[in-house]
Amino acid sequence: MTPIFAFAFLAIELAGTCLASQSIVLPSISRAPSHASQVLDQSLASLSIELAFLTAFGGNNSNPNALTGELMQRIEERTGKGPDVRPGGITIDSSIFSPNAPALVLSESSAGGIYRSTFGPALYESLNVFPNSSKFVVDLNMGNNTISIARDELAAGIQYIGWDRIRALELGNEADHYAGGSRPSGWASSDYTAQFLGWTSVLSHNLSLPVHIFQAGSFADDPLPNAAMTTIDIINEGIDTTGVIKLFNQHMYQYSTCDPTRNSIATLAHLVNHTNITTYVDLWKPQIAAARERGKEFVVGEYNSVSCSGKENVTNTFGQALWLADTVLYGASVNISRMYLHQGGTLVLQSGNQANTPGFSWYDLWYPIPTDRYGTARASPSYVAYLFIAEAVGSSGVSQLAPVALPANPDLAVYAIWDSGLLTRLALINMAHRNVTTAPADADAVAVTVDLSSLGVEADSSRMDSTDSTAATWAGQSYASGIAQGSEVIEKTSQGKVDIAGSEAVLVFL
Repeated sequence: MTPIFAFAFLAIELAGTCLASQSIVLPSISRAPSHASQVLDQSLASLSIELAFLTAFGGNNSNPNALTGELMQRIEERTGKGPDVRPGGITIDSSIFSPNAPALVLSESSAGGIYRSTFGPALYESLNVFPNSSKFVVDLNMGNNTISIARDELAAGIQYIGWDRIRALELGNEADHYAGGSRPSGWASSDYTAQFLGWTSVLSHNLSLPVHIFQAGSFADDPLPNAAMTTIDIINEGIDTTGVIKLFNQHMYQYSTCDPTRNSIATLAHLVNHTNITTYVDLWKPQIAAARERGKEFVVGEYNSVSCSGKENVTNTFGQALWLADTVLYGASVNISRMYLHQGGTLVLQSGNQANTPGFSWYDLWYPIPTDRYGTARASPSYVAYLFIAEAVGSSGVSQLAPVALPANPDLAVYAIWDSGLLTRLALINMAHRNVTTAPADADAVAVTVDLSSLGVEADSSRMDSTDSTAATWAGQSYASGIAQGSEVIEKTSQGKVDIAGSEAVLVFL
């Protein structure tokens, strides 16, 4: 068999097919939530967009990016709110606002590295393509170490976005990587905390900022014992003593192509693995708990599956959709309030020995403009995961969820979802690997039939699957253009049972 990482994960048409699948009876699920998550934010599945690529994704008032607008509307239709948007990333720390500049001017080195992003008032027109219900994180240049630059950027953000659309303010991007670059090699967590306290005090005074408006952290490295900076570290150092902090955040990239060693393990086999996902996200539990003990939300302010712009034949496949659905729902179950999926392109300055060359990232949820590398502007196969998540979260504003433990079936991720204390939905994700070359007998072996009869109801369901390497569907419809193509397919359970092929997900409405 051809290795699975050589192909996009594909779904096999189930109509008229009798799968010799494994039968799974779910354990008892309380009709009322016990040990459920906090109330889910309707903007749980949000976005971070690299500042240097914001105009490509958003366009402007004269030429708004129609694809982006349609894709965002499909999400808002399901949750009642558009996703949050954080224009930021590494290029924020070399940015300058100039009131006389055009929307965005990128200054590049001979090697293609962006060493300065100069932007003017017209840049904010790129944000108008997002739904009116979307809120924005205003990220400010801290890497340059010049507070006047941050002050001017913040004043512009307030003027052109407005407080009614601002979720939070953020200083810099991944300050735990400043040491030895924009800061001395010994620059440590305590130095970040001191500068954060100093800058937020000055900015709050000079611009009459409201209280509880900054998000602290945005650290890059996983919160392991050797991490240079964590939420726990800065809390212990007294960062939350002046009333300016609204929430805490860190970044999350499970795999990487930034160097050959990590690139070697950035495969679909590792990515599409429920145990790998839960083990990885669990690393943040102490950080989340520390934030909540201070009465603050914890968000993942930037995340994706594979850092340094993803990986061809891995993050541009339907496998990325499965990873997204499981990662975001599990993240919500451990009380991450929002997760901001990073979009953009390869940045030379991120790594001298990364696998990727300049161009839009292989992990992007959609390719906003036509390019030689990717062809026409279109949604990627992973976009349908954000529709799956959106319908799982719903529009009530009171939903909660909890994972359903199935130790005997580690490839099946199950999440129970309650609205107003009543069990209303089940998200079922079969992470067992299957692709276009999988033999029928092997496909049968990884299929499952989930018995829901104990719940005592017949139910409707929608299915997330893929039909070829470039197409994926949600409830029978594809969204390459941002507009649903095909007829919506709502399935009925048969005798309380739901069939799920390998590399497929189903959302059951009870």
